[in-house]
Amino acid sequence: MTIVFEENSKVSVPHMIKSDARLHKDDTDICFSKTLNSCKVPQIRYASVERLLERLTDLRFLSIDFLNTFLHTYRIFTTAAVVLGKLSDIYKRPFTSIPVRSLELFFATSQNSRGEHLVDGKSPRLCRFNNTERTCDKEFIIRRTATNRVLNVLRHWVSKHAQDFELNNELKMNVLNLLEEVLRDPDLLPQERKATANILRALSQDDQDDIHLKLEDIIQLTDCPKAECFETLSAMELAEQITLLDHIVFRSIPYEEFLGQGWMKLDKNERTPYIMKTSQHFNDMSNLVASQIMNYADISSRANAIEKWVAVADICRCLHNYNGVLEITSALNRSAIYRLKKTWAKVSKQTKALMDKLQKTISSEGRFKNLRETLKNCNPPAVPYLGMYLTDLAFIEEGTPNFTEEGLVNFSKMRMISHIIREIRQFQQTSYRIDHQPKVTQYLLDKALIIDEDTLYELSLKIEPRLPA
Repeated sequence: MTIVFEENSKVSVPHMIKSDARLHKDDTDICFSKTLNSCKVPQIRYASVERLLERLTDLRFLSIDFLNTFLHTYRIFTTAAVVLGKLSDIYKRPFTSIPVRSLELFFATSQNSRGEHLVDGKSPRLCRFNNTERTCDKEFIIRRTATNRVLNVLRHWVSKHAQDFELNNELKMNVLNLLEEVLRDPDLLPQERKATANILRALSQDDQDDIHLKLEDIIQLTDCPKAECFETLSAMELAEQITLLDHIVFRSIPYEEFLGQGWMKLDKNERTPYIMKTSQHFNDMSNLVASQIMNYADISSRANAIEKWVAVADICRCLHNYNGVLEITSALNRSAIYRLKKTWAKVSKQTKALMDKLQKTISSEGRFKNLRETLKNCNPPAVPYLGMYLTDLAFIEEGTPNFTEEGLVNFSKMRMISHIIREIRQFQQTSYRIDHQPKVTQYLLDKALIIDEDTLYELSLKIEPRLPA
C-alpha cells in the first residue's frame, strides 16, 4: 500500500507513482500540462469539479501544490459544503464513493509495492493482522487509507486555512461533528485517533486572532492620554506606529476577498470590506502627511516637515513597511506639495537624494519590479503594497476565464491566483514586535487633522501663488 502526502518539494515521490501514466492521463474531464509541480509530477490544467474532488481524495498521492491551490480557490467553482460532503462520503462509504478507476489504480500500485509496504510486520496501519489478512482484506486497506486521506486534508484545511471556519460557523460545526464521528470508530488505529483529536482540539480552541491588536480596538480607546502632535513626536515613533497600524490593517484581510475582483464591483464595500478599509487607511495616512506639511505658514517649517516625513519613510523602509513608504512619498508627490518650488529649495540635497532612492524602490515601473525584488529578498515581518497584488489579480481575472467552453475548471488560473494569495498570506502571518503607543496612534488616526484635496490646493496657491505667464 502506497500513501504519499507531499509536505514540500524536498520529499520525493515514489517512482512508480511519478512514472504511472494513468495518474496523469488526459481524458474528457481532465487535462494535464507539461509543466511539473514541486513534486515533479504533471500539473492539472483543466478538470471538472468532480475530477478535482476525486484528486483531492486520491488514495495514493496528494500534492501539497494541488491542495494549497484547491483550498485557496475552491469558492470559485464549488462550495465548502460540497468539499466537506465529499470528504465525509469518502470516510463513511469509501467503496461506493471512490470511483472504480481510482480503486483499480490504487490496488495496482499496492500490488507493485507489496514487498515494500504490505509485508512489513511493523506497519502501523496493519500491525493488528497476520500476513494473509494484510494482503487479502481489501476492505480494511481501503477504509484505513481513506481515513488517513480525509484526516490529512482536514488537518491542512484547519491548520492552514483557519479563516474558513472563523467566517463560517456552520462549516466549523459540521467538521467537528465529522471528527467526533471518526473518534467513535472502534477500528480507529492509535495514530489516527491522535491525529483526529489534534484536529478537533485545533478547531475547538478560541480564534487565534483574539490575541492580536485590532484597528477597531485602537480607534475605540477612550481612556488613553491626550494625543501628541507632529512636532513632539520623533521620526522613529511615527515610523514604528505607522508600521504597526499598516500591518494590523493588512493582516485583517480574509483571503476570500481576493477572489473575483470584488474590490472593483459596485457593491465593493459589501463584497470586500477589509480591502476597502485597507485602501481607505492608505489614503487617510497619505492625506495626513500632506495636510501636516500644508499646516505650516512659513517656508522653513514646511521644509523641515518634508525632511522629517522623508526620514519617517526611510525608517519604514528599514522596517520593511513598503506600504508606509508609498503612503508618504505619494503625499509628497501630490500637486499641492510638489509645486511648492520655494519650499523644496529649502530641503537638503541629502533628503532629496534619499527620497529619490525611496521612490525607485516602490516605483510602479515594470510592474513594481524593484519592489518585488526587494520583497523577495526580505524576511517577514513586512508590509507590502496591496495595490501591487490587486493589479496582479485583476490581470489574471481579466485575461483568463474560470471555465473552458466545455465547463471544465481552469485550474491553471486557480494556481496563479493561489500563488499570489500565498505570498500575501506569508506577510500577513508574521506580526511585528512593536509596542502600541496610544498617544502616537491617536495622532495618526485623527481625521480632524486631514484637509481635503481641493482645500490643500487652495492653500498651496495661497502659500506660493502661480508665477505670471
